[in-house]
Amino acid sequence: MPKRSGVNDARTEPAIARSALLSLGVRRSVILVAEDEAVIRELITLVLRRDGHVVLSADDGEEGLELSRKYPGKIDLVITDVNMPRMNGIDLYGQLMKERPGIKVLVMSGMDIGKIVTQKANALFLPKPFNGETLKAKVCKILAAAPRPEIHPEISEPPGMRRPD
Repeated sequence: MPKRSGVNDARTEPAIARSALLSLGVRRSVILVAEDEAVIRELITLVLRRDGHVVLSADDGEEGLELSRKYPGKIDLVITDVNMPRMNGIDLYGQLMKERPGIKVLVMSGMDIGKIVTQKANALFLPKPFNGETLKAKVCKILAAAPRPEIHPEISEPPGMRRPD
């Protein structure tokens, strides 16, 4: 099965819907999702799109960074898994903070690393597993909140996180 790329997502249906809404003076939130598990990524994408967001979907951190660089508009939120191949979520967050200062980030993981992520990376944390309602509530709260003070995540790797080769 070929690798599905989210690069075209920003140029298809959501982009058309977004341009129609912009012409009416309405702006939908743009959310970049980086998750290597296809089922989880697709579920998050479905929940967020049904909630009215434009979703850019990436298979891992490197693809997420590529999508961010190709997307010309503002990205309101990044939702990233911590443990992914090629580029993990913490490294993705660090690079995005350099390229898009002030971007809001929600880090998710099945590992118990919430305190590490919150304290050292200044990112909000969502433990796996979670349901659609929990995800929507967390996203709504983050998007409504004022920007967090900027801290560049030069943190040590949480225990058990794999690094790309």
